[in-house]
Amino acid sequence: MNKQATRRGQAKRRPQQRKGRTAAAARGGNKGTNRMTWILVGAVVVVGVGLLFAVSSSHKKKVQNIDERQGAPAALISKVTGVSTDTINSVGQGSVGNLPKKVNPSVAVLKKDGKPRVVYLGAEYCPFCAAERWGMVNALSRFGKFKDLKITTSSSTDIPASISTLSFYGSKYDSPYIVFEPVEEQTNKGKNLQAPTADQQALEAKYDVAPYTSRDGSIPFVDFANQYIVSGASYDANQLSGMTHQEIADQLNTPSSAVSKGAIGTANAMTAAICKLTGNQPTDVCSQPAVKDIQSKL
Repeated sequence: MNKQATRRGQAKRRPQQRKGRTAAAARGGNKGTNRMTWILVGAVVVVGVGLLFAVSSSHKKKVQNIDERQGAPAALISKVTGVSTDTINSVGQGSVGNLPKKVNPSVAVLKKDGKPRVVYLGAEYCPFCAAERWGMVNALSRFGKFKDLKITTSSSTDIPASISTLSFYGSKYDSPYIVFEPVEEQTNKGKNLQAPTADQQALEAKYDVAPYTSRDGSIPFVDFANQYIVSGASYDANQLSGMTHQEIADQLNTPSSAVSKGAIGTANAMTAAICKLTGNQPTDVCSQPAVKDIQSKL
């Protein structure tokens, strides 16, 4: 189902080996002592395994799958969009290994209503899209404002499973600098949700292929006005495994956290690309040292 490859197979468990009694233990002299020792060892192992199972179970139960989507709490969105400039500059590129890629420089900037277009194609089931959206919402909020964002989780059967995330479906975005066109093609249950326009499909067919990406048709796919593209996740979605929406939002403003390095690093990279399209406007956003540093790499 996912357009970005995942490994669904799991390694088979090896049957637990049974160790036989040694010849010395089989003889009478230390039989009682050895038996008691093994009983105590067994008890410790059982208790230890029980504790590990309990901790693991409680961790897995922290994230509850959301059936499609719910309204995003205002306090949560405030944390996602309100990351400080100190954190932005401290994180810089963070753990992002997939910077926006420059496409054919002879292509004109793609605009609508006189503003550069940013086109996003993804799906709610996709764990890689789930990771990407945290950074995208932060980046785009530096240039405008969202309304009616939703929260959801990625598919419970994909790998990684049940990543807490936001959804662009049904949202509105207003900016004096750019036009944002999000398309969530399917729900987290794999049902059809939105269909890209012929124009958006043409962008994907042109740029979501080699030599711009190593895997044709990967999502998330983001086209920055025909000047830069991102295909696939910018950082490791596993960094968000087992975390609730609130836990992710709480760590965005902590530059030493893996969450911040991934999501805010992504936001900084996307901001650098967008600033290239807007003539480095607004100045307070595009003049940040982290943004200017990434721009020099694009």
